[in-house]
Amino acid sequence: MRKLSKEAFALVLTIVVIEFVSGFTQGFYEPLIPKFGEHLSVDASGLTLFNIIPTAVAALFVPFLTRLGDIKGYRIVLRCVISTVFAATLLIWAGATLGSWPLVLFGRFLNGPIAVWLPLHIALVHAKTSGKQATSAVSAIIATLTVGTVVGTGSSGFIYGAFGALAPTTGVVPIGVGLAVLLVFLVMPEFVSGAHPHLDIKGFVLLGVVMFLTIIGFVEIVEGGLDSAIGGVSLLAAAVVAFFWYRIEARAEHPAIDVKVLFSRELGPLYLGSIAYGAVFYGFLSPLATFLAADGYGFGFGPEQISVSQTLILVATVAAALALPLVIGRIGAKVSLIVGFAGTVVGFLLWAGLDNSILKLALFIVLAGLGFGIMGAAIPVIIPQRAPQGTHGLATGLFNSAQTLGGALGGGLFLSLLKVGAAPDGAITGTGYTVVWVTSAFILALGLGVVIWLLTKDPEVVKEGVANG
Repeated sequence: MRKLSKEAFALVLTIVVIEFVSGFTQGFYEPLIPKFGEHLSVDASGLTLFNIIPTAVAALFVPFLTRLGDIKGYRIVLRCVISTVFAATLLIWAGATLGSWPLVLFGRFLNGPIAVWLPLHIALVHAKTSGKQATSAVSAIIATLTVGTVVGTGSSGFIYGAFGALAPTTGVVPIGVGLAVLLVFLVMPEFVSGAHPHLDIKGFVLLGVVMFLTIIGFVEIVEGGLDSAIGGVSLLAAAVVAFFWYRIEARAEHPAIDVKVLFSRELGPLYLGSIAYGAVFYGFLSPLATFLAADGYGFGFGPEQISVSQTLILVATVAAALALPLVIGRIGAKVSLIVGFAGTVVGFLLWAGLDNSILKLALFIVLAGLGFGIMGAAIPVIIPQRAPQGTHGLATGLFNSAQTLGGALGGGLFLSLLKVGAAPDGAITGTGYTVVWVTSAFILALGLGVVIWLLTKDPEVVKEGVANG
């Protein structure tokens, strides 16, 4: 960061602060979900909407908003979406204060665009910096986002304990997001990429329908089982709409998403890798927590030990993201990505195969944490380098959409797989967890395969973006 100009340093510092706020906001609410149920009289089924709604909104709107950023300017879109999230946090606080679950859900709906902050910030960094500076800045931004998530998740329970009530606890979040609003209005510079001004509304709507039907399909399968008629019909409908969407986009003069680029040799494997990464990274933490807590086949951990274990994984993720510029400078971005995928595959296989011990847990924390950190930071470093001019925002936004979609699919898949080998009374057994760990390794191995394919088809290791500047 020392080589950055004063203007670039101010930009990156501003983004780092805002991304910390983003991570804090996203992590803060998670431990409080049961408290929303208690205070607002919402059952476990209803509480699933707390995360499903913003996830669906993110999947629907991130591609559109990032494309709008390419056309209109990244700062103007960031001003809109950060202000929207500020309003969302106020609505969630008001819902907690007034005891209104619909008001909370409306706030969660408006909270969905928080997913677009990161891709717009990365696009802005690539517009204002280049080479090693851009790589270092992106790595720092992603690491800070993760740190914010750790701080938000780790502090919310203690803050609730200090206040003893949900309303003042949720009132903490608007303070941080309010700071982000001030920064984006008073400090952040503008950049307009010069992309063609046409917006293919039909293409974005159809893409949103595909993602929405896919998420609904998996949610229904999780709740109703693999034989869920609604789930099966939703997934089939998603496939049909996706086919027509592809046909329309392939013929459009100015498509919402250039499918030739999306499925190109340069970017296609990276998006497939993003889905694999998101499916496991966002899907395995919940099963991991219940496995660590389980007696007999698990570790029998209490809440404090589980919290420490998950925090250590995130700390390893942050360390890997911060070290990425050095690693890329030595072996290249694509080889770094392969190392990340390979490390997580080995980690999950060892986690599934070895007997329970602290050594097994330590190996898993190191391999999974470092692997996820490398993957999560390397993919958004490579994508803008390979994206066509004027599409950096959209290209990076599609990475966010891909990992979000993967997370939704992975979470649903893992919840279904946990039922494998269940006891007659429906209780989950160690067999279900083993299936989840092996499936995680398989999904990550598929991601590894497509990245290796990318390397063999395009063997020159991407070092030039790091070596220059």
